[in-house]
Amino acid sequence: MRIALLTDGIWPYRIGGMQKHSYYLVKYFAQQKIHVDLYHMNDSTYDISKLEFFTEEEKKYINPFVFTFPNKGKWPWHYMQESYLHSKMMYDCFVKQTPVDFIYSKGYTGWYFIEQKKKGIKLPPIGLRLHGYEIFQTGKGFIEWYRKKLYLPLIMYLNKYSDFIYSYGGGITDIILKNIPNSKEKIIEIPAGIEPSWIYENNVKVNAPLRFAFLGRYEIRKGVKELSAALKNLVGKHNFEFHFIGEIPAAFKINSTQLIYHGKISDAEKIKSILQQTDTFVLPSQAEGMPNVILEAMANGCSILATDVGAVNVMVNESNGWLMSPLNEKEIENKIVEIIKTNPKEIEQKKAISVNQIKENFMWEEIIIREINAIYLKINE
Repeated sequence: MRIALLTDGIWPYRIGGMQKHSYYLVKYFAQQKIHVDLYHMNDSTYDISKLEFFTEEEKKYINPFVFTFPNKGKWPWHYMQESYLHSKMMYDCFVKQTPVDFIYSKGYTGWYFIEQKKKGIKLPPIGLRLHGYEIFQTGKGFIEWYRKKLYLPLIMYLNKYSDFIYSYGGGITDIILKNIPNSKEKIIEIPAGIEPSWIYENNVKVNAPLRFAFLGRYEIRKGVKELSAALKNLVGKHNFEFHFIGEIPAAFKINSTQLIYHGKISDAEKIKSILQQTDTFVLPSQAEGMPNVILEAMANGCSILATDVGAVNVMVNESNGWLMSPLNEKEIENKIVEIIKTNPKEIEQKKAISVNQIKENFMWEEIIIREINAIYLKINE
């Protein structure tokens, strides 16, 4: 079987949760001897032609095409125009290559393909993965209103005319069914996964005082503003440590020895080390798909405190953590206090369950078999 994977990048040539998901798709498809025509791009200083983050055996099944994302300036509609042109560049290359059995489209990369198919051009089945469907999730303020007005028509169009729609499950499936007409029969429901190297095999322990952590970029939708406001009310009143991994603006940093700002960390081993010394990982996002950082935290023995958005509830429940509503700094504050007052044995149990849930449900070796079987089923319908 041959698959065309259309993506705006793969990790570590581009950084982000979607890019990491794309990287693992390519890697594990190749391990299963599925040929992948990889359409992607590079923002890094790595020599992308070497594909040095794949083994020599994996490279035998990867046929890469690298594109430069168009730059049309900063006018209000520029990203949509750039995305359309980017998709057209991929399409113009695609039609000159060996035919494929399935087109796996990430984000807006399949836009031109879907448009051509709608016009009657014969193309293989197109599976659309938009990851978080954040456009339908909680957001506030002018920027979020503007984003919805700008992108909603395109998102509805892509979902309507793609052959299949990928979902991580849980809340993402609920969002699709609620907002995308006639989508039930088109959904391919498969979660994200994680590599064995992230699994913490030692017995988990609970720290005194408890250690919390956040990992992510500063972005309104990640809830850093609400989290910082909650922590400001807690420092000096309760005994705990809170570690931030990622670039946090000075305006949101709190001057307290209880809060440790590590800045941006690219070394996976350093991230693992911090997570392995963390009791509860906190992600108070306004909107999400299926965050890799939660999978990584669970794999390293963290209990989880997160907002019930996107597919977070596929990973987090009362057995391994706590769920809360988005955009509520008081609830974040109350939940952190609740965790601080929780019996350490209960937290230890949640930490251990997190690791076991990863092993049982979210390993890429099993996830990729589900991907392959789903594609085989769809192309043979």
